[in-house]
Amino acid sequence: MTSFLLLEVFFIAFFPANRTEVDDGYWYATDIRDSEYLELFNPRFFLFLPIVKLFYNTFSSLGLTLDAYDFMCVISIVFSGMMLILLYDTLCNYLKFQKKTAFAITVFVTISYEYWRYSVEAEVYVMSMFFILLTLRLFLKYKHTRKFGHVFLLSALAAFTTLLYKPNFIPLFVVFPLLFLYYRKIGHLVIYYSLSAIIIVGGFYIVHVQLSPGESFIGYLFGGTNHPIGNPMASTLVIASNIMSVLWVFSFDEATTFIVNGFPHKVIEEEVFLAQQVGELKYFLLLVLVATIVIFCWFVGNAIRKRKNFSVSRFRMLLVLVLWVLLYGGFLMLMDPTSNEPWLMLQVPIIILFGALLIEPLKRNQYWVIYGFLTLVFINNFLGGMNLLKDIHYDYYYQKSKWLISNATEKDYVISYGPVSFIRYMRYHTDAKVINLEEEQKTAIKLLQNAGKLNGGKVYLSENIFHPPRAILYRSQFDIEQLFNIYKDREYRSELVWGRDNEQFTTYKLIMNN
Repeated sequence: MTSFLLLEVFFIAFFPANRTEVDDGYWYATDIRDSEYLELFNPRFFLFLPIVKLFYNTFSSLGLTLDAYDFMCVISIVFSGMMLILLYDTLCNYLKFQKKTAFAITVFVTISYEYWRYSVEAEVYVMSMFFILLTLRLFLKYKHTRKFGHVFLLSALAAFTTLLYKPNFIPLFVVFPLLFLYYRKIGHLVIYYSLSAIIIVGGFYIVHVQLSPGESFIGYLFGGTNHPIGNPMASTLVIASNIMSVLWVFSFDEATTFIVNGFPHKVIEEEVFLAQQVGELKYFLLLVLVATIVIFCWFVGNAIRKRKNFSVSRFRMLLVLVLWVLLYGGFLMLMDPTSNEPWLMLQVPIIILFGALLIEPLKRNQYWVIYGFLTLVFINNFLGGMNLLKDIHYDYYYQKSKWLISNATEKDYVISYGPVSFIRYMRYHTDAKVINLEEEQKTAIKLLQNAGKLNGGKVYLSENIFHPPRAILYRSQFDIEQLFNIYKDREYRSELVWGRDNEQFTTYKLIMNN
């Protein structure tokens, strides 16, 4: 309990005020605050939002005034603490790591950047990791029980974890069940798949019947997948950036140019603005990064020199983790190669393998090297990551929308050209109807064509309509000239209501009469 409380204090101490990196959090928070339960069953994370809304409503019914977004972040903090305690215990008692190695691995997971970051975020990933690890623990415990009752429990837990976040299907139903084959328990394998399928498919079917959507049940069951964007060859950089924060790198013009050229679909205006506060600290962080890479290379060299000490029995025990990384990683390289969030689900097995292959070969008098390595990782991820998120004044979305948050009403409309994360931020913080040109072109055109019939409502225009983000133009097929043609046809004009012309943080109001 003491360790859990210390972890909770650690995460709360670094609770961000700046949510620049958020993609989906405000979408989820808006849904649990404003939507009915039946609207929350997204095929990709089927049970996540309904469960969180149940928690939210339960605490709200006690008379507590809760911010939905912060409430979701607190849930992540709680599950992160439980996950780390469970990880340490599993490493020691089921994967047979030395206690000092298990401790080093647990610390490494805790301070790895994206895990640290998403432990204080309104997202599904940390909760999902807890239940995956709990399922793995039960699979490892199966070695000693091998009873039908244990298989039923595994089936229920694996089905729930898959309904929580659908990509969990890969470790839970492709990798972990290989242990049934290893122990020659074919009957148990059949029960595991059959019962899990009944729970998963049955859950989807019950909701599908209630929704009565236009799509077929099969389409709904297999829905929620991403359209592949990005180069799979960049996946290694994404994995590395999940472990070591690269927020501070945006303070270097050379790095920004490289990212623009290598990831043209990525919106980076937010990160560039955030990195303005780094200053001369960037040179120190560059030195820290170089030192971290040097020590990592030393780890690899040391492991190669001592490769004969690596036992075959240990390899068998870790093979399930290797397959987890290879198969899940292969899936992500096809479906979502350059997004940090999905790769976060591999953070734990990757770092466990790091511990098995690179930490365990260390002699007793060499353990200072891993402590030095972890210190460098912490310095980089604190100074060059979490600490940069403490100041809300460097929150790009806050600066861009703060006038609208204070002035827009439920009668008003806001037209913006993305990115989607900015749209979701405004929808959470304002009562206005926010229209995203990247996804709702017809709605925006219709609004402008009928702007004179709004019964007192105003139409506000975000600056990015006049200066669309590079990445949005790259991936969007919308011709912005369609809007300006309506301008000319209706003799509209724009009036600046916030900021100064030609600046990033400006807001305009549509004027319909000369």
